[in-house]
Amino acid sequence: MSDPAVLEIVQMEDGEVILRAAESEGEPLLSIRISDEAADLLRDNRFEVAREMIDHAITRTRLWDGEEDEDEQSEGMVH
Repeated sequence: MSDPAVLEIVQMEDGEVILRAAESEGEPLLSIRISDEAADLLRDNRFEVAREMIDHAITRTRLWDGEEDEDEQSEGMVH
């Protein structure tokens, strides 16, 4: 059995929040860019909002398993 990957959530200088393998400088696994307008509304909570979005993707769905069922797919659909 392989060791689990160690991931980190990092806020970049431009405000983008990324998920990447720990200590990696390569391409991020996931990135969240919050518009300037939304950032103004969030004030100092930009990182916390992005972190919660990433947490939801990892823990509340099967996104990383690739086994997402139809009910879970429709929950995240925006109409």
